[in-house]
Amino acid sequence: MSQTSLISAFSTPIANVHWKAADSLNDALRSSILDRMEAQPVQRSNVGGWHSDQDLLEWPDSSVATFSDRLWAVIHSINQSTFEDGKAPLEEQMRIDAWANVLMQGGYNSVHAHPNALWSGVYYVTDNESIDDHPFSGKLELLDPRPATSVAFAESMRVYGRFLVNPIAGQLVVFPSWLQHCVHPYFGHKQRIAIAFNVVVLT
Repeated sequence: MSQTSLISAFSTPIANVHWKAADSLNDALRSSILDRMEAQPVQRSNVGGWHSDQDLLEWPDSSVATFSDRLWAVIHSINQSTFEDGKAPLEEQMRIDAWANVLMQGGYNSVHAHPNALWSGVYYVTDNESIDDHPFSGKLELLDPRPATSVAFAESMRVYGRFLVNPIAGQLVVFPSWLQHCVHPYFGHKQRIAIAFNVVVLT
């Protein structure tokens, strides 16, 4: 009798981390981020809401230092899992650029990718408020990088379908920077606060 094995040839690594006991950290991060919202807003992929400069990890806040330490630990773990033995870049060979995103009602992030980086991701400081009439409200969508899957008509298969994240506070999602993604229009009444980042390998 023949033996069949399935090989995942074009898989995309995505890390989904939930930090436990993060309430006090998130409260402190939220306070630091909102204190900076008086600064000049930066419009990039976000439409509506507020986008900080990309120097968040340099803010002189103890909560930011704690966040940075935890983030670096996750990145090192991902690198060890995805690089060949001994080939993962060291911390001094990398840089993390991070920025805060605050979405208010009606705000969203258009489809985009992050060029010239290794990993990108987002950490959620607040929950995504659930809105019954808008089931996609505030959800992160990672777009399937294989264009031909759109004609497969096989949505019930495990190898096909949309990849949506309904954020909760303390959740960290990391993905390759070339992967296109977006945030659906947010219809909640509370501020939706997140920290986005790029991991850059220095040359």
